[in-house]
Amino acid sequence: METDIYGEEAWEYMNSNFSHVKGLYLDHAGSTLYSKSLIEHSLAELTQNCFGNPHSRNTPSRLTTDIIDQTRIELLSFFQADPNQYTLLFTSGATDSLRLVAESFQFSSMPSHSNDCGSFVYLKESHTSVIGMREYFKRNVPCYALPSDDISTYFNLESHNRIREKIHVKANLASSVSQGKKVETEVAKESEKTAPTSNSLFVFPAQCNFSGFKYPLELISYSQQGALSDISCDLCLNKELLNKKEESKKAWFCLLDAASYVGTNQLDLSVWQPDMVAISFYKMFGYPTGLGALIVHQRANHVLHKKYVGGGTVEIVSSSRDFHVARHVLQEKFENGTANFLSILALRHSMRELKNLVSTMDNVSIHTFRLGQLLYVSLCQLKHANGKSLVKIYSYTEFTDRQRQGAIVTFNLMAENGDYIGYAYVEKMLTLYDVHVRTGCFCNPAACQRFLELSEEDLCSHYMSGHKCGDENDLIHGRPTGAVRVSFGYMSQRKDVMQFVAILRQCFLQDNMAPAPRNNIAKNLLDPVRQNRTNFELVGIHVYPIKSCGSFSPKTWPISKSGLLYDRHWVIVNDVGIALTQKREPKLCLIRPSIDLERNKLILQYHGTELSISMDINDHYTFLDGDNGANLRKICGKVVQLAQCESAVNQWLSEVIGRPALKLLRCSILDSSLVNTSPFLLLNYSSVNSLKEQLKSTDLELSSTEEYLTRFRGNFVVQSANAFEEDGWEKVKIGPFLFQNVGPCFRCQMVCVDQNTAVRSREALAVLANTRGKKMPFGICLEMCSNANGAQVVEIGYPISLDTSDVNR
Repeated sequence: METDIYGEEAWEYMNSNFSHVKGLYLDHAGSTLYSKSLIEHSLAELTQNCFGNPHSRNTPSRLTTDIIDQTRIELLSFFQADPNQYTLLFTSGATDSLRLVAESFQFSSMPSHSNDCGSFVYLKESHTSVIGMREYFKRNVPCYALPSDDISTYFNLESHNRIREKIHVKANLASSVSQGKKVETEVAKESEKTAPTSNSLFVFPAQCNFSGFKYPLELISYSQQGALSDISCDLCLNKELLNKKEESKKAWFCLLDAASYVGTNQLDLSVWQPDMVAISFYKMFGYPTGLGALIVHQRANHVLHKKYVGGGTVEIVSSSRDFHVARHVLQEKFENGTANFLSILALRHSMRELKNLVSTMDNVSIHTFRLGQLLYVSLCQLKHANGKSLVKIYSYTEFTDRQRQGAIVTFNLMAENGDYIGYAYVEKMLTLYDVHVRTGCFCNPAACQRFLELSEEDLCSHYMSGHKCGDENDLIHGRPTGAVRVSFGYMSQRKDVMQFVAILRQCFLQDNMAPAPRNNIAKNLLDPVRQNRTNFELVGIHVYPIKSCGSFSPKTWPISKSGLLYDRHWVIVNDVGIALTQKREPKLCLIRPSIDLERNKLILQYHGTELSISMDINDHYTFLDGDNGANLRKICGKVVQLAQCESAVNQWLSEVIGRPALKLLRCSILDSSLVNTSPFLLLNYSSVNSLKEQLKSTDLELSSTEEYLTRFRGNFVVQSANAFEEDGWEKVKIGPFLFQNVGPCFRCQMVCVDQNTAVRSREALAVLANTRGKKMPFGICLEMCSNANGAQVVEIGYPISLDTSDVNR
């Protein structure tokens, strides 16, 4: 039981409030978790009251308006912002707040000085949403990307390295406030002499979402004083505009991106007074999502010029002539249309719930920093048998100072020989243990580039080789394209750290990993074999009528270029319309469909029982919900037209799987399929048997090679002389049909599900990774090139030929 800064009673309440969370959740920088009581309180308010559109004047609408007004005040109080100085605008999130500023910020402060313009400066290691602001400015305003190494050059700080040392903010609070008042006085006196003719904007994150480094909030006041007025021209991205600039007096404004910071830290706007602050509430409370805020200091009101006129933002507007008068109250002017008022109502419960659980955000900061510190120290201690580190951590600090480091630990794993282990593979392995992390570059390209030591040429090369943001192309030429990020939230616990470290030790330290292949067969496992290509036969045909369910094995079956007839033609979806797969529901493998073409029946059997049901293949509704629009569904990334099957089958599926309101849907077009990649997948029995041999050295017991074969879900099974020689086949002729090898099938955690018991075992994936490489290719994807004689069926016993020179093209 945790008894640290929260106290034992708080932890008991916390544990009961997050019992719905399954697995080990370590992605709080992506989105923190919501508590049960938060949802219950929000739902109770909605079910006990009637809330109307705040733009109306009726009683329910007035109630909504009053609560929204109260919520604004409570939020400003949460950030200790004086409501007489700050205004809170509701947005859809931090990104939307940044966009709002980008659309409305005026760089020329006077109409008579329209040729004068200020500068746009952003810290290089910023979120993509900050970098994206330059797209609004780059044609007219000089844009500068300030490297973090250059902070000390322009700001009155000891040095950038010393920034990373301990800074006692509370001890310097009085002097900071005093200095701030002095600066404001000096600026006021100077303004009396010469009014600024241009405005400049500096944007930086309070906390780096890649490394968790906290940038000095002193940058706010220093930038407002004009510390960046003499920024080097070498940092300008559009130098062609520099010659057009006229010497002018600039007023500097600071926009703070606090999205990553406020989830685990107290932002005190009575001490640090940026002109604008962008935040997202789901990073703080978990719920509601799709809601954020732009907090604006009154001194910045005049530099935000509204362009778009939305509903509720004008005092008068004419559709017949170019005339309108905008509202004067800032939030009324900028909050276009009807606010997300039901989500706004939930924010009051979010703040109160957080206070009940942890008392203050400072407690959250202390608690989560300790967890990050513990993980950092623990990861540093993980060593391979040869003394080399398992973990390469990307951090500016050694987690010794809470004022400089947040609750984020980002790293990559290294093999015993010093090679990087790709983050996509690491994430797949962690998923087997129900561990949820974030991988990639986290929308912070500069931080990723810096820590991974990637040049601009490297980035371009990666893109040209096919790597894009968010994909699984984790290693290029042996170098990582991203990293693994662990982040903590206010409900994270010490045991989470210890469990995570234990899993890394078990999965990736050599002494605990599944054994590598024996030397005498290692080459056969890793490389395609190109010798002894004798002719052999097709020994298995497998059809999977329902996506992610079992198969049946006919001796002959109809075939076309689009695939085997009825292969992956049906899919089971849950009560919200999401396709079920064995990743989410392993029991799907126990449903064994078969098709009787003579009787035109689809027969479903639940493996190991006498439970079964059948239906006519053509029994389905033309439309799911009575209209064509509802007929379209997105299944595993593909938009397809589906029809709903008879209700008796749906009820049977719900009962045997144990999930409510399941539905069986089918493709509306006969020859369409729900396969993920290619229409056909070929497996080599010799390759399956070779992998099974490797599993003998683990604790996993397999009943037969046939059981292991079913995990890989192939359509065609052949048995060649050598394991894995299929990797090198370019074309394959099965009877009269010629197929093109379009690439390997890269495997996921579905191969861990025993198809006879629905029990997951992690050893299978570990052995597959060790023997076949981190992307785990197994089997080859095929597309039909031609059909020599117009045949319409494929048969067991068809000869397999790799010599295709005599095939009619």
